[in-house]
Amino acid sequence: MVSSPRNGNRDAYGFEPLPSYLELAMATAAAAAHDGPQQREKGFLFSRFSTVERMIALGIAGLALYGIALMSDGFYIKGKAAVAQILLQHAFAGRELVDTTPTASIQRQNTKPLSAPQ
Repeated sequence: MVSSPRNGNRDAYGFEPLPSYLELAMATAAAAAHDGPQQREKGFLFSRFSTVERMIALGIAGLALYGIALMSDGFYIKGKAAVAQILLQHAFAGRELVDTTPTASIQRQNTKPLSAPQ
């Protein structure tokens, strides 16, 4: 089929061409121009976000907290290794960090010997 001039801007199948992005943007702006200003809800931090946007923000916050937990665990392990290295150096140098001299007798004072010499 050949399009005739009386069909206007229609193609061979009878459909009009799709609107361009600029035409869609202008139509959206014209439709939104007559809407009244929306009042903000007071209270919740993410009140102006939709449910999907709130879930995305919650996911991002959860991933950030998980990253902070992993980093703090890594710093803890590095610090523990540094302290262990210092303790090993002191041990191999021959220093005693703990006093090992006995302060109390192992045998009780009030016991009788099993065989008394006579």
